[in-house]
Amino acid sequence: MAEVIQQRSSFIAETSYDHDTNELEVTFTDGKTFAATVPRAAYTSFITAPSRGKAWHQMLKDRYDWEEQ
Repeated sequence: MAEVIQQRSSFIAETSYDHDTNELEVTFTDGKTFAATVPRAAYTSFITAPSRGKAWHQMLKDRYDWEEQ
């Protein structure tokens, strides 16, 4: 079952993480959504970071194979 979190970010609108498949979906404020398989530890670090936008760029953007949904 996916965990959906509305984000308080000027860059990221919402995230959804499926703990069974490790699929993370990130929806940006421009309406685009991208998905990738991301380890649970990386997801946890991302959602607990003080800035989701900075965390996206530093921890996720170039490290996983993102597909636009």
